[in-house]
Amino acid sequence: SPMAQQMHGVVKAVLSGDSLIIRGTDLSKGPPPEKLLSLAGISAPRLGNRNGAPDQPFAWASREFLRQTCIGSQVAFTVDATAPQPGATNNGPPREFGRVYLDNESLANIILAAGWARVKSNATELADFEDLSKVQRAAEEAGRGVFGSEGSSAIRQVRWAGTFDPGELLKQLQGGPPQDAIVEQIPSGSVMRVMLLPGFEQVTIILSGIQCPAIRRNEDGTEEAAPFSREARFFVESRLLHRDVKVKLEGLDKNGTIFGTVLHPQGNMSLELVKAGLAKVVDYSSSLCDNAPALRAAERTAKERRQRMWKEYVPPNSGMGEFQGKVVEVVSGDTIIVLDPSNKECRYSLSSIRCPVMGKEPKPWAAEAKECLRRAVIGKKCKVVPEYKRTFAKDNGPGEERAFCSLIFNGDKNAAQMLVSEGLAAVNSYGESTSSPYYESLVEAEAAATAAKKAMHSNTPPPRANAVIDLTLPTARQRAASHLGTLQRQGKVRAVVQFVVNGARFKLTVPKDNLLISFVCVGLRCRACARRDGSGTEGEPFGDEALLFTRSHCFQRDVEIEVESVDKAGNFLGSLFLPDKRNLGVLVLEAGLAERMGAAADRSTYGDELYKAEEAAKSANRKIWENYSEAQEAERKAEAEAVAAAEQEPIPDSQKQMVQLTLTEIIDGARFYAHVASDKSIDVLQQQLAATCVGNAPPFEPRAGQVVAAKFSQDDMWYRAKVLKKERTSVTVFFIDYGNTDLCTADRLRPLDPTLGPATISAQAIDCRLACLIVGQSDDGGDGQEAAMSLAAAAWNKAVLARVEDRQGEILHVTLFDAAQQSVNEQLISAGLARVEKTVPKRNMLLAAGLREKEEAAKASRQGMWRYGDIEEDESPEFGFRKPAPPASAWGKK
Repeated sequence: SPMAQQMHGVVKAVLSGDSLIIRGTDLSKGPPPEKLLSLAGISAPRLGNRNGAPDQPFAWASREFLRQTCIGSQVAFTVDATAPQPGATNNGPPREFGRVYLDNESLANIILAAGWARVKSNATELADFEDLSKVQRAAEEAGRGVFGSEGSSAIRQVRWAGTFDPGELLKQLQGGPPQDAIVEQIPSGSVMRVMLLPGFEQVTIILSGIQCPAIRRNEDGTEEAAPFSREARFFVESRLLHRDVKVKLEGLDKNGTIFGTVLHPQGNMSLELVKAGLAKVVDYSSSLCDNAPALRAAERTAKERRQRMWKEYVPPNSGMGEFQGKVVEVVSGDTIIVLDPSNKECRYSLSSIRCPVMGKEPKPWAAEAKECLRRAVIGKKCKVVPEYKRTFAKDNGPGEERAFCSLIFNGDKNAAQMLVSEGLAAVNSYGESTSSPYYESLVEAEAAATAAKKAMHSNTPPPRANAVIDLTLPTARQRAASHLGTLQRQGKVRAVVQFVVNGARFKLTVPKDNLLISFVCVGLRCRACARRDGSGTEGEPFGDEALLFTRSHCFQRDVEIEVESVDKAGNFLGSLFLPDKRNLGVLVLEAGLAERMGAAADRSTYGDELYKAEEAAKSANRKIWENYSEAQEAERKAEAEAVAAAEQEPIPDSQKQMVQLTLTEIIDGARFYAHVASDKSIDVLQQQLAATCVGNAPPFEPRAGQVVAAKFSQDDMWYRAKVLKKERTSVTVFFIDYGNTDLCTADRLRPLDPTLGPATISAQAIDCRLACLIVGQSDDGGDGQEAAMSLAAAAWNKAVLARVEDRQGEILHVTLFDAAQQSVNEQLISAGLARVEKTVPKRNMLLAAGLREKEEAAKASRQGMWRYGDIEEDESPEFGFRKPAPPASAWGKK
């Protein structure tokens, strides 16, 4: 129509040889409006569809001619008439008829001249009908296009999507060169339907490695679009719709849809979408494509620039700048504790990897992974690059938040990559905000380790290590002493510090001998540190500081130890040398965090060094010596010696403490356990204990040394007891409130209520000895047994009076008086059932002198053990008695 307004646009799509979609040119407000326009006055052959209608002859060639002529070109057009589109949806443009001009030439004339359309017979009302007919006649005379003679061969045979198995097609084409194709439809930015050439297979392609915001199409034809989804679709449409492309088929999803990469002469569409911030990288398909590293690099750049869908992106490591830190502990193969520049310990897991779990029962290769990481980074200054945080749900309570980082050591080595390369860690699935920037390197390292069948990828269990001999258990004390000679002969032995108890006490493994030992720096005493069992018990001043000092220098490090001796508790005593060969004991003393234990330190091979280190700390008034004064120290020692001397002076019997006792257990004729007769707290304790042990209880396995509730076999009552020894079917216990022992089965033991523990209520049985007396064993069948019976006759089931002669620790040395107020000590001596100790404390000399008079009388009258004469004379030199030789050294020399 001459009155029609001329408009301008860009050819977005070519639907057939005479119909096309034209979009607007203003892109400032997002995807522009569109018009579905059919060329007025002409008709091209109809294309077939998936419903079964075949192509009309030359339909594909006609469409291809128009597509190649004008797709993506700017055109001018007019609209002459409008008609509803059959089957149109609410969001589709109406069908309109008009004229289109390409470079000022009518598109209808161009098509007719090429012979790919005919003039409609009912278009006689058009002003240019005669001109169009003339152009058609020229094409017809020349036999061009639809007027050619190859009509039947010009019909394509299409394999529509859904009518064949895409898996079979993938098997045929995967791995080969990219396939020629035309993009026919674009439902969303990362999903498109293409026609593969030359076979005319119609397939749906999901772009490998990326995902655009989704568009959901409802049954009524409307769309629910996520933010930036329409923009992503238009981005692809404006570049690829009805364009010639190359397609690489790369895999199938679980629904049978093909993953692939679409290549345009000007670039990779997946990469361009990610660069524009219109798609994110996804792990489930990125492994299929060969440009995953470029995709992830483009995604990082888009995030940094806050492109489109990333405009509100907040980096997961926001506020977590990288820093140089010292690795102070390796918790597992993928978790470490780092000391940051502010001397705060921070826990990190390595990004994008996971190692086998340690736990109570380590998984295969878990110990090897931890050891590999320990050897590489423990004690080193490393670059820590925090990257993201994740919260892990717990069965009970709030979730646990963990920080993840990349750990760079020795300049440029990545700890995670090292573990993956050794086959000791697996790479996690890629996450848009929870992956390491070194992710591609990790994936490549994992592929190499898998190909080489290293460690976890070998399908074989790790080499079985020899079982470690644990000498730290209370039951292993004698066994520890048996290893002393071996460790002494080896001199300096390599060890690994597994646990730091305090500033001078450790648990070490000795790899050469497969030992786990308790080790103490000889001659050192550090202040007690706070309890780490949650009890809230505070430590002594500088105790925790000494622990941190020692831990920072040697925890989990390879050290050397030089063993000198072993104590009665099974602790090995000696010197510990750090990796730089320095003596740890000297360092702790120099820092003023420990003090020497005089005699033990002086006996040490390095006694002089220890002495000099302590003197240096005292001179500088460091830590525990901050208030130290040499003059005041000398004065304090003099006072202490004077007090100690005064305490040893004999005191009159009238000034000694008197206490009434009730015996609860007799060990022998001179040793017994007792209660204070007037103390009723034991009755209250028993009532509380009985109340806590009512009803049935689950099976209980106590450990040696643990205080439990035990049912006594003689009266079936519950009492507090300490586990002395565990056998296969029984447990030997010691009743701490009565002094006797019993053999119990597991069903007669229960955990003790913490409120009734010995830390809250002390043991009620008092350990007593008859002062200055020596007796035989109660089961010797002779004088020892008679002595025990005499003690029982004088004091059992009676409230007896005792005079406290001396106190050594928790043991009372007493003189016991029977009901007639006669000394039981003197009665046993006079009856020849006991003898007087040869060496007694100074304060007991008067008591011992009186007992010796009774002893001489018993000897003279041949009482008891003296019936055959003076048994002590047999120990004199003239009777051949010799003092036992000192024990031989480790080399058999005296």
